[in-house]
Amino acid sequence: MKKTYFGLLIALCILAYSCQQDEATVITEKPTASKTQASKLMRQANAWKTTPISKELVQNQQNISHYAFDVHALQTLIDNSTVNYVWFDLGVNAKNQITFTATGEDVNDAIVGQVTSKIISTQTYQADFSVFNRVEDVSFGNVFNHILPNKDAYQYVTSMKAAYNNFEASLDQEGQRVERFGLDAMVVKRMLMTKNINTLGLFLGKNKKEKMTTVFIGMDQGNNLLIDASTDISTAGKAFDFTAPCPNVCEPGGPQICAQYCDSPWWMCCRYK
Repeated sequence: MKKTYFGLLIALCILAYSCQQDEATVITEKPTASKTQASKLMRQANAWKTTPISKELVQNQQNISHYAFDVHALQTLIDNSTVNYVWFDLGVNAKNQITFTATGEDVNDAIVGQVTSKIISTQTYQADFSVFNRVEDVSFGNVFNHILPNKDAYQYVTSMKAAYNNFEASLDQEGQRVERFGLDAMVVKRMLMTKNINTLGLFLGKNKKEKMTTVFIGMDQGNNLLIDASTDISTAGKAFDFTAPCPNVCEPGGPQICAQYCDSPWWMCCRYK
């Protein structure tokens, strides 16, 4: 009887240990894409390169408000000291919808981890872009820092609707379809420092060159756009852009260079080369 009880106790201990190991694995892998998911993301990225810009795809895109990135998952990716650069990769899913995935790469361009975004439809959310006109714009000087002035951000996101009339032209980068938009990891880290941020919204916009670009805006728990007139340059709610589009600029850093140390706050140290 004692032997049976002892054997049962050992079995229970092994089972409990195994469960702990499984939970640890899930926690470790949760912020980034699993191997199966990574394969799916690669298929979506490859599909984007060859999928025709059909009427259906454009209509689907017009029904998308934005792409929501989980802040905790992005923070885990950025906290990895080997992540040097972050690409926001376009893809096409089985529903013929454009997708966006954040891909963290190291200095050797190797993928460290990936974070998927959630597609938010216009049926469930309508962004109040008038906030850009209501809130006073605060200038942080001439330092290149990826912050869009409010008037430009408003123009970008509201002009995108008209861009769908000739969507393919807005995607063209020197004769090739844009595949990804890049940012130095320090810039992404600054975006995540926005006060009261709950999710990071990726909105599509049309820039002054008539090309599609990404406009990043922090959102709170109530899904309000975090745009404010705070003079605290480290946490102020702002719209961010100046991503490097690839093709055209495909080397990490693109036309920018982010110094590790400079006289300005560390996140404002990204300038043109």
